[in-house]
Amino acid sequence: MYIEYEDLCNSCANVFEDESFIAFHDIKPDAALHLLVVPRQHYGTVKELTTDDQKMVKRMLEIGQKLLTDKGFSGDHARFGFHRPPFNSIHHLHMHCLGLPFEPKYAEVMFPRKGGPGFIPAKRLIEKLAEPA
Repeated sequence: MYIEYEDLCNSCANVFEDESFIAFHDIKPDAALHLLVVPRQHYGTVKELTTDDQKMVKRMLEIGQKLLTDKGFSGDHARFGFHRPPFNSIHHLHMHCLGLPFEPKYAEVMFPRKGGPGFIPAKRLIEKLAEPA
């Protein structure tokens, strides 16, 4: 099943699109820049991913890093990751790309740098997917 951009957000500003992924502004931003990178193919949540999906997650991170770098956010001023169930807002995999600072400041609780029960950084997810099951 493939997802069309309009199925996810009719009023969002599209910032990237190719045959496999789309990216757009979060409708409820939590940072100076808050983008979502979404695979067109349906994946429910990070808990449903397998080692076969590592390449796809790496590509999502590459897209997100380029988009944020192009807008002047990198290093400590950029954060990338995924909410874990039950903290995900929709049942379709999406990576948060945050150009910091957080706005409002307390939003950092939802996207901790080292991860937590409700959030896994993209690089950590990629490492986890490389581990044998």
